[in-house]
Parts: sequence; C-alpha cells; structure tokens
Amino acid sequence: MSSYPRPQGQRRQGKVTAPIMVPSSDWDEIKRLAADFQKAQLTSTAQRLSERNCIEIVTKLIELKLIDVIFTNDGKEYLTSQQLVREIKDELDVHGGRINTVELAKELNVDLSQINTSIVEITRGKEVQLVSGYLIASYYLEKIAREINEKLQLQGQLSVGELTLQYDLPAELLLHSVLEKYLGKLIFGKQDSSDPRTFYTEEYILRTKAKIRGALMGLLKPTPITVIVNHCNVAERLFLSLFDQVNAPGMLTGRQTGALYVPSSYTKSQNDWVMSFFRQNNYLEYDALSRLGISDPKGYVKRTLPNEDLTFLSSCVLGSQIKQQLETALEECVASKSYLDVVSLLPSVLSVTDIENILDTLLKNNAKSTVVFENTVFSSHYIDALKQACMPMTESKVEAIVKSGKYQQFFIEKQLSKANELAHQGHVDHKAERRDERRRKAASGKGGGGTQGRETKTKAVKKHPRGKQAAHDSDSDEASSTTKKTPSQLEIVSIEDIKKGIKDVLESEGLDDLVTQIAEFLHSGLNQTALASAKETAEKLLQDASQSRKQTHSSTQDKINILVNDIKLYEKGLKSFPADQQPQFIKYLLKSLGGDVLTEFCKYAANQCNLSNQVDVLTPEQRNKIINDLTEEYMKPFRALNATISDQNLELFYQAVDLCLSECGMILKKVDKKKDKLMITNHREKLISELENCEDPALSLHLAVLAIFTILTQNMLHASGRLVPVIIAYLKTQLKEDYFDHLQQYHELVTKYLISSDEEKPLAEDKLKEEMQTIKNIVYEIKKNK
Repeated sequence: MSSYPRPQGQRRQGKVTAPIMVPSSDWDEIKRLAADFQKAQLTSTAQRLSERNCIEIVTKLIELKLIDVIFTNDGKEYLTSQQLVREIKDELDVHGGRINTVELAKELNVDLSQINTSIVEITRGKEVQLVSGYLIASYYLEKIAREINEKLQLQGQLSVGELTLQYDLPAELLLHSVLEKYLGKLIFGKQDSSDPRTFYTEEYILRTKAKIRGALMGLLKPTPITVIVNHCNVAERLFLSLFDQVNAPGMLTGRQTGALYVPSSYTKSQNDWVMSFFRQNNYLEYDALSRLGISDPKGYVKRTLPNEDLTFLSSCVLGSQIKQQLETALEECVASKSYLDVVSLLPSVLSVTDIENILDTLLKNNAKSTVVFENTVFSSHYIDALKQACMPMTESKVEAIVKSGKYQQFFIEKQLSKANELAHQGHVDHKAERRDERRRKAASGKGGGGTQGRETKTKAVKKHPRGKQAAHDSDSDEASSTTKKTPSQLEIVSIEDIKKGIKDVLESEGLDDLVTQIAEFLHSGLNQTALASAKETAEKLLQDASQSRKQTHSSTQDKINILVNDIKLYEKGLKSFPADQQPQFIKYLLKSLGGDVLTEFCKYAANQCNLSNQVDVLTPEQRNKIINDLTEEYMKPFRALNATISDQNLELFYQAVDLCLSECGMILKKVDKKKDKLMITNHREKLISELENCEDPALSLHLAVLAIFTILTQNMLHASGRLVPVIIAYLKTQLKEDYFDHLQQYHELVTKYLISSDEEKPLAEDKLKEEMQTIKNIVYEIKKNK
C-alpha cells in the first residue's frame, strides 16, 4: 500500500463503493484541494525518497514501535488495524451482511490470523456475530426472517431442518436468533409445542383439523394411525396433538407407533355381537374375539360380563349353562349304565386339553363309577358288559393254548426260572433239578408224526465263564438259557382278540374309533382271567395223552408234491414269453408258490423239533425264525432252499427241494401227464368262474388275461397284476385285432382309474363297469371258438 493517505470512503484494489453525498460549497473546496495536490505531485524536488527508502523508514518505525501497521500477503502494501476493521465492515456490507472469513482474507489480501484478530473487535457488539466461519450481521438475520415468513405463509408449515439446508446455517442459530426472536414480529405463525423445531400458521392448523376430522368420521373399523396420517399427509406428532381437539367419534388405543384408531360405531357393534353370541351359545372363543380386533380377550370378557359364572379355558370361556348341562348328562349316564359323548355337548372350538380339564373337574365325584376314553365317558356297568361279551372268546383262547402245550411250556419255564433264582441265593439240589427236567422232556415227547417220523435231539450249547469251573451239565445249561428267555407274563388273550369281540357292539353305537383304547383297557383283566382258567384246564389235561401233531408226514408230502407239480406247469407256461421277460415271471412264481413249499417244510420240521407253531400261513420272517431254531440236520437244506427263492433260478430251486425232501424222508412222485391236462382244464374253468363273479375292474382284467392265455396256449400261467401289460402284449399276435384293442383300452382305463383322484374315480369306475362285460364276453367267445 502507498504511504500516502487515501480519502475517506475510497476502496482499495479498484473496488466500487457507494458514492458519498457532499454539499456543493464543500465540493468546490475539494476541487481546489485536489488541484493543489496534483500541482504538488507534479513538482519535482531536489531530495525525493525512493520506494526502498520508504520501506526501510517504515520498518525502522515499526522496530521502534512508533507505528503499528499490517502488511498484506504480498508485502507490497500495509494498513492499520483501524483501516482493516473498516474494510472488513465494508466487505460485510457489500456481501449483504454475510461473508466467510476465508473468502474475506482472500478479498483483502491479508493473512487470516489478522482477519480473525480484527473480527474479535467487530463481534464485541450485538450487530455482528461469527457463526461457523461466517460473519453475520443482524440485518442479514432480519432479512432471513422476512423470507422465512413469506415461505411459512405460502406453505403453512416449516421445520428448522428445511431452513438449515436452505440457508446453510446452524439449526440452533435459526431457531433462537431468527424464528423465536422474530416470531410474532416479522414471522407470523405458531411454534409446535410437542416439536419446537416445527412452526405452523393458524390457517394450516385449521385446515389440518378439518382433514383429520373428515378422515375419522369416514372410518368404520379400526385403522392404524400411520394409515390415517399418510392419507391426511400430516405429521404423526401433529395428528396426535390435534386429535383431542377435533372431537373424534372414537378413541386411540395408544400414543405410540402402531396404535389404532377405533371408531365408536365399531366398538358398539363389537359389544353387541359379543353379548348376542354369548346369550345364544353360552361361550366365547378367544380367536373369534381376536378376529373382532380385541387384543386381550380374557380381560375384555371379564370387563364385559362381570356378573357371570365363567370358566376360562385355553381356547375359550364357558358359561354356567354348559357346565350344568354336562353335570345333568353325566348323572343320567351313570344311572342308565350307558355312555356319554362329552364332545357333543361342548363347543366344537374346544381343544383336547380343554375337554380333559373339564372332564377332570366333572368326574371328581364319579371317578369309581366311570371310565373315560377320548372324551367319551362310560359307566362301569357298560364296561363290565363289554368284558362279559369277550368271555366266550377268552374261553376258546384258553382251550386252544392249553391244547397247543404253550401254556404248559410257559408254566414249566417259569418254575425253572424261579428255581434258578433260588440257586443264586443258596444251595440247590441240582440232581433233583435235572431229574425234574428229564421228566418234563419225557412228558412232552420226542416222536415225530407220520409213517416216517423220527426222534430228534436239540443239542445244548455250553458257554463256560473264564476262570471258573463249570458247575452245571448240558441239561442245566439248557434250562438256564431257557429261563432267561422266559417272559414274565403269558399273553393268552391279545388286544386284537378283544377288539374283535367288542367291535360289533361298539360299531353299532358309532364308537368304532374307541375300539382299540377300550380293548387295551380290558386286556389286563381278561388276560389274568384267562391265565387262571388256563391253569385249571391244564391241570385237567395233564394226564391226557400228548396232542396229535397238526401236520402228518404223508399230508405234508402230498402238499409239497402238488405245489412242485404246479410250479412245473406254470414254468411251462412262462416259457412262452421271450427269454428277457421270463425272469420277472420266475421271480413271482418262486416268491409265491416257492415260498409255500418252504412253508410246508418249515411247519413239518417245527413239528418234528417240538417248536411252537400255530399258524398255517407263515410270513418270510416267521419262516426265517423257524429255520434258525431248527436242528442242524434241517437248518442247512432249508436255508439253501430259502436262498433259491430270491435267485430266480428254477433249477437251483428244484435241487434244493430234492435235498429237503431227502432230509425229511419224503419223495417226489412221478407226474401223470393225463392229470396235468385235467389240471390245466380245471385251472381254466376256475379262472372263468372267478371272472363271472368278479366285480372289481382291475381283478377282472387280470383274470381275463390269464384265462385267455390258458385257452390259447393250453398252458397255465402264474403272474401278478404288474405283469398284465406284458401278457397283453404277448397276446397281440394271437388275438383278433378288435379283441386286442378292447383289452388294451380296458387296461388303459384301469390304469387311469388307479391313479385318478378321489373326485375322478366315480366317473372312471362307471366307465369300467360298462366295459367289464365286454371283456368277459371276449373270454367266453375265445373259449367257444377253441
């Protein structure tokens, strides 16, 4: 800066300032002074100072602290602190009352620290303040207040947040120094009491009240506050603050997010429905109340029905009338020696737990005279009557088990088990034990049935503990192993037997779903009665001769001969098919008839070895159990025969049958071919006879296909239902085209029927029955032509 003083009001660096208004008389004086000043500048002097000398003089004066000046950033100019303050104020005026300090330092070309020092002096008064690096004059805030008022009047509401983004000023400054300061003066509105940072106009409040009132008047069911707020386009806080002022025909469930507005009309209709339903049905379901919008069903019922004698359950609440009806019905049930279905007297909405709780309460005084099964109360007399109905069956089961010797065996094994326990407790006479055991074996008998029955022995397997001397012989070891397997209780009457005895009675009463539970309840008592009766019967039969065996040697040989001959005849029939299709026929043939052959062998061997067997048809598991319990002479060939059943090799099967026959002392008789033809004829007629009486679509097709094959090939065929498509395909070349088409179409109808849904089955079944006679007629016509 120049060392010469500048006229008052002149701006540095070519900046324009507002002109100073001066009177005309003074202006002439100024012109004269200017002319003198210009004359002086143009006059040359003998001793003129250079710029460097001026700088040295000013530096020296600063060192002597005779002057205090501030240098610019480039060091070419200087000014005083007072001049800097004046220029800062001038810049603030130029920028409309707001300027950034960093920008100010650039404009004045002065270090920012000098600017900050001068700002301290400027902001001592209330006219200028420093906010976030900005110098802000009071008239600038006043101007903002006027702008905010215009915006508020236009929009109806404003928030400090919006203004903060718009003016880039702190929220607290705008709130306290502008909005609150000029509220009612320059800004005409109202500050929200619940949210001090929000301002409204009175007109906006009135409009909002009208919108809220209209929305609430139009509602007929509980509605979330958020839905109403979004519909009215108002803030939730404002809605909650104005709700009490709009006299809404309803109430709020709360003042938090997620609360509901419940119209009075809805509450009235809700109460009317609850009272009407309770008067008609005498119960209220919690889920139904929840669907009505009642959040606390139990509390609501207590408030609504304070004078009622109510029973609160997990799913509903019952009135006193239902309990009285139950008590009366229960008394009649006991008096009439009948039963009572409690569910029929209770609401269908009750859970199983609720019904059980009600029954527990009602049956406290009738526990001995009643029995409960799945919510049905039976009088004790009714249960006794069912027990008496099972007595004939019980007596027949007792007679059968005693005749079979199973009870005697159980009784002896139980006695041996007790003796074994006593042996562990003290000294036992082992000689007497062995003597009793030999007597038991002699009484049971070892002779085989039939003309070639033979005596067999079961070898005892000994297991001696290490480190101890064997103290028992083979007989005692066998007895010991037997007693270990002895069950604690013998079941003479099974649950299934009892179910058969009471099923008809209960089904006639519509109680077939309780058959199993009642049978399980009666099982223990009936079995004890049967054991006592069996003991008496066994004592009477103790001196009788041993029971005859169920199956004699000759009858078993005849049955096996018939089965093997049938298998050979069926083998001849299946060979009509291609080689790749034969294994599936052989598999089914061995599984069915081959299994029957093994069953006959197993029953015979079980009889020879004194093994218990009371069934004529054995399952594969029962056959395996019998084979594992047989002696070595039978076990090995029988296992070989059992293995061939799943090998799909008929030659190996025939070889295994021969070994089993040889071990059992049987022979395979020579086949008479004349009888074979008769058997094929009889088999064909049997198939046709069964077909005539058959009404099942799938079975009718199965029988028809087998009959047609037998008629055309003069061979028997043993096949399952799954092989029907293979047989039909084989018959294609041997049947008329229309016959084959009928069979093929009927097979497709059967397949469609089997995989159809429950809704489609009746229609498919009707169509099958219409075509069934056509299939039967095809068989009759083929037989007639042949």
